[in-house]
Amino acid sequence: ARTAPVRMAVVAPLSDAPSGAAPADVALDGPLTGPQRVRRALTFWSRVVPILGAYKVAEVALDTGAASALVSIGLVPEAAAARASAGDREAVFQALHEWGSVRLEETIQELKGFYVKTGQVISTRVDLFPEQYTSRLASLQDSLDPMPAEVIKEVVRRELLQGEALETIFSSFDDTPLGSASIAQVHRATLLDGRQVAVKVQRPNCEAKLNGDIANLKSFSQKLASALPIDYYTVFCELERALQGELDFLLEAQSAMKVFASVSHNADGTPAPPAVTVPLPIPGLVSRRVLVMDFIQGTPLNKLSAEMERRGIAPGSPESQLAGRRILTQLTDAFGRMILGAGFIHGDPHPGNIFVQEGGRVALIDCGQVKQLPASIRLQIAEALLLVDEWQRTGGSPALVATAQDAMRGFGVTFRPDAPPEAAAALALLLFGDPEAAMPGNFSSAELSDNSPIKAIASFPQELVLLGRATILIKGIAKRLGLNWPLAQKWRGMAEAALACGADGCAMPTWMSPPQPEALIGAATGRARFGEVAASFKGSTELLGKWARSKAGAAMPARVKTAAVKVIARATQRRRGG
Repeated sequence: ARTAPVRMAVVAPLSDAPSGAAPADVALDGPLTGPQRVRRALTFWSRVVPILGAYKVAEVALDTGAASALVSIGLVPEAAAARASAGDREAVFQALHEWGSVRLEETIQELKGFYVKTGQVISTRVDLFPEQYTSRLASLQDSLDPMPAEVIKEVVRRELLQGEALETIFSSFDDTPLGSASIAQVHRATLLDGRQVAVKVQRPNCEAKLNGDIANLKSFSQKLASALPIDYYTVFCELERALQGELDFLLEAQSAMKVFASVSHNADGTPAPPAVTVPLPIPGLVSRRVLVMDFIQGTPLNKLSAEMERRGIAPGSPESQLAGRRILTQLTDAFGRMILGAGFIHGDPHPGNIFVQEGGRVALIDCGQVKQLPASIRLQIAEALLLVDEWQRTGGSPALVATAQDAMRGFGVTFRPDAPPEAAAALALLLFGDPEAAMPGNFSSAELSDNSPIKAIASFPQELVLLGRATILIKGIAKRLGLNWPLAQKWRGMAEAALACGADGCAMPTWMSPPQPEALIGAATGRARFGEVAASFKGSTELLGKWARSKAGAAMPARVKTAAVKVIARATQRRRGG
């Protein structure tokens, strides 16, 4: 059954319309009725369950030598069945991946809502899902149908300006959105003082639809728990909690300031230059449904490969490797500081929320999903990181297996009764270790494998969900680039600093600390302006140097800059022995 959206015309006079209403005669999606919610659930079940079932059917057919039966029921083409009969079983699964990814994308595009969030997660999991799924669902990250510009502008007028004209604060407001997602749409605008800003506006009536979708996903994950590789019910419960924060832009604005403070301090609480750029809210221009913030000029990570090829940078080239390492270093530092320092984590780090600015500077946008880790959890993560680092340096030992069991037990992870004792160490290695290194206890780093340590888990804390999303993002980027990037080694120093500070920490929470001028210079653009440097000069020659370097880089001809990057990239490659 297809779900037809309810359209309604809002005809109330503008002066009497409630906050967030559309202007007269503009049609928009209304709240879902009871029958519509049932139809959405039935559509989801009827489309997705057969995808999982098809893989089971294929396994049985291949094991019994009946590959031709898969053709008769329309699951695979004749060519794939013929290759399977000749011994190439993988041909059948490749055909199933193509069929299943198309079916899943069509279902998500039809239902939208929270199903889009699920698709976004799948598109980042190149280490878990086949390439057909991750590639096809990548378009979900910023390509949903946009709302009319008239609706957007009217919501902004009512939410921020008490009905006054946009011209009272904006000198321009682009009609074409920068992106349109399941919760909100973003437009570029210019304030009267010349500042470039992004205006994020929530979709009317999206809250009830999203809450209904997450209820369906929770029910689905419970009923098919035995067929899924992990306890996704816990995952969806955590995403449900995070969703409530995404629907309140006042909370998101506060979270953005906390994330900026978190990436601007070391694990011991001392100030540091921001590891990444974070767009900050514009004071006085935030409501529950509208958020005006710094505009970020850059390329989304999921479109970076195409942009680099357009500039003549080939995949795998020294220049590409240099850019990849720089991106990975910034993200590793940022999430290390958030997890082990402030304990305040950006919880939605999919490639559509990561922008690469000119010069390779990374920006982390959309702070709607966040998580505050208790001090006890931060210290347990630090201990697990040091355990993994020692395991990888020494090759492991029975003593480390016992230590890992104690660490995971303290973290709240429980394992099935028949799980081997090495399960805890294998899980820690899966999260923080070298993905290419051998695992203890005959475990596999492939999460869908029957030998994955995930299959040995009975339960885990919700904090593990968002932590896993951060580590998966970094590992996924490293895998795409073909780089060895063990997080335990990268975060070792931060873990040691966190443990040295203890549960009470070395300083007050970072977002309560007074802002550091050097941390705020060029916070949104990544470039220093002379006025900012002069205002903060007072002996700060380092800031003046930053301004001078940014000006020199901007003035350098593009051909000269490209040649310089190639020289640096090749020199870096030689130093690493490549």
